[in-house]
Amino acid sequence: MDIAQLIRDESAKYRALHKRVHETCQRRNVDHSSQEAWRQACKAFHAFRSSLDPLFERAFQEKIYCDKTLIEFAISFLEVDPRFFRSGYIKQIILTRIKRSVLCESDRRRLRGVCIDAVNYRGGREFKYYCRLAAALADDLLITQLEGATGGAPTARTARARIMLARIRQRCAEIAARRLPAFVPDRSAEVGS
Repeated sequence: MDIAQLIRDESAKYRALHKRVHETCQRRNVDHSSQEAWRQACKAFHAFRSSLDPLFERAFQEKIYCDKTLIEFAISFLEVDPRFFRSGYIKQIILTRIKRSVLCESDRRRLRGVCIDAVNYRGGREFKYYCRLAAALADDLLITQLEGATGGAPTARTARARIMLARIRQRCAEIAARRLPAFVPDRSAEVGS
């Protein structure tokens, strides 16, 4: 099975279990059977084990992704952008670690696409991590796309594009500052005075 489809399927199961907890929670004080339904929903939610759990565990444990399977999982997870309880925290960890990883050009291109998608559609808590990823992967095409997205009427999309572009420019300035040695005047002649 395709990893992206597996992520979609497992996310749907997790969302359904979480939804059931909320539905039964609202009625849990009506009677004993309602309270038992809520307890069972909570038990099922906490007992859920996804077939993706081994990949999540590896993604959390490894500081840099070296394995092709793990890199493919991480990129696919970001491309699919599943929404479920705590998925923002998972994305934050993946975004932090994948930007440190050695990636081939096709993986970098896919991740730049994820960054553009984040500008267009994702304004969640992990957006600043998408910006940090974009700063690590930026190329001329990404910068041109972001500059194009900043034009027009002010919208959430244009604001996100400006934020991402500012982060890329900040990183470029930091790199440039590290490459140029700081000017230190020669004061050795003054010591003897």
